[in-house]
Amino acid sequence: MLSRNNISKTNSSLNSPKLGIIGCGNIGGRQTANFIAHGYSVYIYDINLDRMAELESLGAHVTHSCAELGTYSDVIFTSLPTPGDVVSAVLEGENNLSQGLRSGSIYIDITTNSLETIFRLHNAMEKLGVEMLDAPFNDCPEGAKSEGGMGLAVMASGSRKTFERVEPILKLMADHVLYCGEVGNGTQCKLIHNAVNAVAVQAVTEGITLGLAQGLPLQTIWDALRFGAFGQNAGDIHGLPHYWFSRRCDDLSEHPDFTVKLLHKDLRLALDIASQQNISVPQLSLTVKDYEEAVRKGFSDYATTKVRCLQEERARVVAKATEGDRF
Repeated sequence: MLSRNNISKTNSSLNSPKLGIIGCGNIGGRQTANFIAHGYSVYIYDINLDRMAELESLGAHVTHSCAELGTYSDVIFTSLPTPGDVVSAVLEGENNLSQGLRSGSIYIDITTNSLETIFRLHNAMEKLGVEMLDAPFNDCPEGAKSEGGMGLAVMASGSRKTFERVEPILKLMADHVLYCGEVGNGTQCKLIHNAVNAVAVQAVTEGITLGLAQGLPLQTIWDALRFGAFGQNAGDIHGLPHYWFSRRCDDLSEHPDFTVKLLHKDLRLALDIASQQNISVPQLSLTVKDYEEAVRKGFSDYATTKVRCLQEERARVVAKATEGDRF
């Protein structure tokens, strides 16, 4: 752990903004390493001390609390699992970020959050004299390709002026940086994206299990889907052999990056938006029910692909690769 004197001395030699990252899991940890590789001074806080030690070995500055991190950082990111985690880290928890933020700093939440939480955070930041963007991050799962090797897209929203100030930093995070307009729009775009993807995943699953139930070889169904227009882009098609056909989804020891409980949370947040606007979304509603069933069956900590097992049970088949398959 660094003393305040050592940190001040380190910062005084840097011309670039000092970055802070709260939450050093899959996304936050990789972005910490990424920013350090690009020459930024990065301050981190996570409840997992081992994870912080790993990043410290790469050059990250470890802090003792969210509040302490705020005192050292010009641009602060939160990358946390749930809206509740963000509220605790930023506003309500012991030594939370708001207690250490300096007026004029910039706060960016890259969590897939709820609209209600984003607006609450934004109001709190305004009172503190801190600019805020919500900029949820689209990761790069198996089957998708990132040109820069970090992620697919950042969907940022808030003040255009603030966005332009940090755009060079955001561009280091993913292949594409989308400015979505006023605060909350980025979060809505991410929730819509995840909802559409989840519904498409369910449709692909129904098609594959229907074909298997009719006696079609899995290889034939896979080829029919991937060589059509749908298979070129949509529905997580390119990741199916890695996550589903391999039965990787059945193994908790694989430590999935995106779990059933997290996507269940995202889908419920998207459904909340539709409900508030009195918009009927039957496919999303049905998909949410599938994720609720998956949670009841104890699938919460498995990869999101595990939800496909529900449809396998209904069709009384299992999509498992066999020797000789060419996926």
